Amino acid sequence: MSEKRVMVIGIGRVGNFALEFLVRTKEIDSLFVADSDNEMGLSRTRAAIYGAAHMGYYPTVEFVHLDLNNIEETASILNKIAPDVILNFATFLSAWWLLTELPPDMLKKFKTVATFGIWLPSQLVLSYKLMQAVKKANIKTHVIVSGLPDVVCPVLGKVGLAPTVGLGNIDNFVPELKKLVAERLRIHMRDVSLCMIFHHVFGDLVKFGGIEKVPYYLKIFALNEDVTQKFNLTQLLIEAHSQIQTESRTAASGVKNVLALLNNTREVTHAPGPQGLPGGYPVRLGSEGAEVVLPRDVSMQQAIRINEEQQKHEAIERIEDDGAVVYTEPVVEFMKETLGYDCSRIELNENEEKAKELLSRFRELVAKCGKK
Repeated sequence: MSEKRVMVIGIGRVGNFALEFLVRTKEIDSLFVADSDNEMGLSRTRAAIYGAAHMGYYPTVEFVHLDLNNIEETASILNKIAPDVILNFATFLSAWWLLTELPPDMLKKFKTVATFGIWLPSQLVLSYKLMQAVKKANIKTHVIVSGLPDVVCPVLGKVGLAPTVGLGNIDNFVPELKKLVAERLRIHMRDVSLCMIFHHVFGDLVKFGGIEKVPYYLKIFALNEDVTQKFNLTQLLIEAHSQIQTESRTAASGVKNVLALLNNTREVTHAPGPQGLPGGYPVRLGSEGAEVVLPRDVSMQQAIRINEEQQKHEAIERIEDDGAVVYTEPVVEFMKETLGYDCSRIELNENEEKAKELLSRFRELVAKCGKK
């Protein structure tokens, strides 16, 4: 039996949770922890190793300095390590912390009008470079990405660089929904199953109102019986979303996907961006990758349409065949008015430049708001 090797890239807040979970997993033979920040990466790697030892786990773990901006060097490192699964949390910018510096009224506008889709360039840049390095390394590996995979995966899929699958987002709803249903029906969580189709932005629509504006799919099963009609889905989703703690939950979702791909469990779960598709779907994960597993009453065309319609509420009008992204007109006008950021379309090779421009203009806005 060949050695099972996993690499985690980006040991920020979410990546660190994933690392702590993975060092307590006996199914991995070698774990490689990679980050461009040596001091932080080494510190968190050692902390994870020592914490695991307290619980009787003694994994083989190695820290690797990795700068995804250097595609050639990254390819060389990947070729040498040849991980079976790569779990990537690295992003150019973690966008939400910037929003917290805005006044409440401006913050609400950015969350409800612009949504997370405006930060796509910052989420796409490093995943794009990683996938170029994987191709150059000429290795067979599965890649799971964290930063906005509902959009990043289909963009990269247009140019033949689709990651295997994403994590979190649609999957973050699963435990909360199962727990709420189980409590109301007085059964165990393990006896509840779900079938869902929706996009990352669906969470914002649930939180701020607007799920009646978009198509989505949600079926609930208890002890294999369809019990969907017993619930007010809108209220159930609102209650579930209010309980989501995204950082540890997102990390756990990624680790689950790692183990399913690594051990060929063929587990049916939910995940964003499988096969370079937009949005989230029920999927089966195994050694061959991510297979979309749709219910009988939904075709693939219908499932994609559901996600593409929701994607317009994520600021994305469409993704073109060359990977260019076209933003919706209301968002373009909002960004022009608030930031002086005039951008209706971004070519794939322009994302790094646009990410830097957006960060600069946003900092100017924060400074301006602070002076009022």
